[in-house]
Amino acid sequence: MKKPLKDEIRDQILHFVVGFFATVALASLMHIAIAAVLVALVAVGREIYQRVSKGNKWYACHSGCRLDLLFIALGIVAGSLTVIL
Repeated sequence: MKKPLKDEIRDQILHFVVGFFATVALASLMHIAIAAVLVALVAVGREIYQRVSKGNKWYACHSGCRLDLLFIALGIVAGSLTVIL
């Protein structure tokens, strides 16, 4: 079942914010590239866990999963640029 638009917008904003702040926070502790990769790996791992816990195959990333990963990636890029610039 698809989420209502209001819930989907809130969910994607939160994905972006988590990607952004996790990258900025980790970049203060380690090299920016390592921080970005670490945040991306945790995000992919979380999405795999969600799919498996719902009874789906671990590699079955459909539109909702892709959208979540896209907004996390945008947050990682924005956080990386914030640290660099």
